[in-house]
Amino acid sequence: MSARRFRAAVATGILTTGLLVGGWTSGSADAATRTWYVKAGATTTTGSAARPFGSLTQVERASRAGDTIVVLPAPRALDGGIRLKTGQTLRGSGPSVRTAGATAPRLTNTTTRLSGDAVRVADGTTVTNLRITDARRGAVYGVNVSGVRIAGNDVSGQNADCIDGYLIPPFMAPTNLPGVGIPISHGLQNGWAGIMIDASTRRGLAVTVTGNLVHDSTCGDGIDVRLSGTATGTATITDNEIRSLRQGKGFESVLAIGLQARDSARVRGLVHRNSQALLGNPDDLNLAVAGADSEGVFLNAVGAAHLTATVTHNTYTNVHGWGGFSANGLEAVTMGSGARLDVLVQDSSFSGSPGDVIEHGGLGTDAVMTMTLERVVAERSTGIGNTVLLPFNNGDCVLAGSLGARNTIRLAVRDSVLRGCANNGLSLGSNVVNGTGPTTEITATIDDSTITDNRGSNIGVRNFTALDKLSVRVQRTDISRAGSIGSGVADFSAEDLGSTKSHVIDIGGGPLGSVGHNCLVGGLLAADVVRYDVSARHNWWGQPNGPGLLRTLALGGVLDTTSPVTSSPCADQSRLP
Repeated sequence: MSARRFRAAVATGILTTGLLVGGWTSGSADAATRTWYVKAGATTTTGSAARPFGSLTQVERASRAGDTIVVLPAPRALDGGIRLKTGQTLRGSGPSVRTAGATAPRLTNTTTRLSGDAVRVADGTTVTNLRITDARRGAVYGVNVSGVRIAGNDVSGQNADCIDGYLIPPFMAPTNLPGVGIPISHGLQNGWAGIMIDASTRRGLAVTVTGNLVHDSTCGDGIDVRLSGTATGTATITDNEIRSLRQGKGFESVLAIGLQARDSARVRGLVHRNSQALLGNPDDLNLAVAGADSEGVFLNAVGAAHLTATVTHNTYTNVHGWGGFSANGLEAVTMGSGARLDVLVQDSSFSGSPGDVIEHGGLGTDAVMTMTLERVVAERSTGIGNTVLLPFNNGDCVLAGSLGARNTIRLAVRDSVLRGCANNGLSLGSNVVNGTGPTTEITATIDDSTITDNRGSNIGVRNFTALDKLSVRVQRTDISRAGSIGSGVADFSAEDLGSTKSHVIDIGGGPLGSVGHNCLVGGLLAADVVRYDVSARHNWWGQPNGPGLLRTLALGGVLDTTSPVTSSPCADQSRLP
């Protein structure tokens, strides 16, 4: 090295005792880019591509903020975990690890360092194209960080030590006895996730988790983002495949994708083009009640928190029926007091869960919840059907309801298909078992949809306790061929078993402006009404002059079926195969 270059090195602080770093030694990377290389089994100490480091500890000590660390493919994994510095990129060299063979850039952490996490991220870091296997805790974890991108990794065997992770807080589960609940006093404990981000104080958090494969864990969730305290932020979770996750011994739940906001946190989530499959345990097939509580997408707002989530182009499948009776494709729930939860689901499909396929429920009090389903298919639940004792997880295609005082629950279903489920196609209900006082509001609008061939009612509305306001509008929807199980089974059923202060149910020609044009054909009953008035004009009942003899039932309420349409407005549909 010339004297001039030596003086420059000293001035910039890149000459260190025993090691010239940042690309100054022969064969090292370009100093301007500060790229370091590491490979399992290497015995060299310069960190260049030709002479890579042999351990994560070496490359962590040598690298600085903003550097790039390249993991070279090797037959075995680099062990011990790595803590990234601000702005660093950690990437695996070579082809995509999602398609590469056994020799790939691999990481793990079988030690107690970093609490067993394989990668601990910092602000502005990127983790990409790594195969991360069998970490004692998480594959990638960050707390109060922002600008993080986790992309294109293959994660498996996470949480090998079965460490507690995502906690669903304590709540009171309802029964079909008015005002009577079942306390879940310790909540539902999940295992640590393969990819997890936590924040309690960070404002403006932003994290992107994209293109990852998370699979084959016996004790861990897939991808979880949890904000609490005063944290605010956005989580973008796109193009990930999550499959073959088991509920570990001692846990009560397993989540493929979980978003949670607690305290006064504010979270916005974009969940786009993800898939979930094979969640739960194979022996769940023999444990219909005690099996795994597996969830495809779980959205949870607790206390005064606000969670807004958009779920698009999601695919959830459960072809084996794994999971217990509480396994769901998508579940959105509030707990505590004062939560706000807004969910938009578009162009997505959910199929085969043993529990309700989609749930939208206020378990706490004073919550405002909205869910919109547009071009969504929810179908073929495999549960045991109507348990009689419980109003939830009977295998409904979609369940929306309030289980707490002063909740407002709003649901919109447009251009969607809810079919072939073990119980109801769409259930709307209220049974206050948390807090005192009535549910404030249950509102549902259903347009241009197909809700058919369900074993219970295709649309069922039931109130058990006090409800201030009920508003239901249905139009241009096929609600034919309800099955033959459960109470009040009908193509359309509405029953007030408690007290409703104000209600408007318009499935045609009523004050909510429904045009009718619904089809109610082939069910055990076409319509069943108990203590509610229902406007059901301008509909097709299978014959030009309205419903036939014994095809409707009205007790303590009025069912107006006048002015029927004289031909079917619904597309000709055969039964499901």
